[in-house]
Amino acid sequence: MVVYNFKKIGPVPSAGDMVDIVLTRTQRKTPTVIHPGYKISRIRSFYMRKVKFTQQTIQERLGNIVEQFPRLNDIHPFYADLMNILYDRDHYKLALGQINTAKGLIDSLSRDYIRLLKYGDSLYRCKQLKRAALGRMCTILKRQKAAFAYLEEVRKHLSRLPALDPHTRTLLVTGYPNVGKSSFMNKVTRANVDVQPYAFTTKSLFVGHMDHRYLRWQVIDTPGILDHPLDQRNTIEMQAITALAHLQCAVLYFVDASENCGYTVEQQCSLFEHQA
Repeated sequence: MVVYNFKKIGPVPSAGDMVDIVLTRTQRKTPTVIHPGYKISRIRSFYMRKVKFTQQTIQERLGNIVEQFPRLNDIHPFYADLMNILYDRDHYKLALGQINTAKGLIDSLSRDYIRLLKYGDSLYRCKQLKRAALGRMCTILKRQKAAFAYLEEVRKHLSRLPALDPHTRTLLVTGYPNVGKSSFMNKVTRANVDVQPYAFTTKSLFVGHMDHRYLRWQVIDTPGILDHPLDQRNTIEMQAITALAHLQCAVLYFVDASENCGYTVEQQCSLFEHQA
């Protein structure tokens, strides 16, 4: 069963925390003392090692962030469209692109300063070059403050998305708000969807499972949708539309014949015909 588990994405530190992590690790993992008798070649190697280690640490950290987040072109169209609705595809790609660009800039910066350190003619000159290299690397990281913050918010939200399998046997429950979709979901599955006597209680997709005639079914409860043009639908309704558009499933359309939901039977039938 192919289930996209976004809960495995690790936390994205803030820009300030990333700088602290990198510098602390460099301080802890590389030599810290230069003795007076060191030759200039050894002094150069000492500072070159610090610059290279810092660059490798940053590359590893930023690389992990870029690799952990899903690529929209590689995942199921349902999830790609859902992420576009919730986070905006362009903003998401831009944030990951900025992190990737920062990684490339720091690699280039490291090579330039290692080349300069090879020709350092004194302890003072080598030390100043090392300070400049680490300072510029940290400046590049701090400029990604907005990208780090955005990706951390996306990660938190992704971890709350339902772990559904787009390829399995699926029953999709849809209809106007407040017609009893969530009550049905709670009856036939072990899901515990909040049920209230007002519209739009369900604001996101909920997943449950049930057995029917010895077959396992994935049941998806969708937010209520209203009968108006696609460009006028809000984010809550678009989640249901995305599920209807991309998931291969049996659709169970709920109609409240008592009209206690606040919508007439004609309105409910009209929505059904528009969605069919």
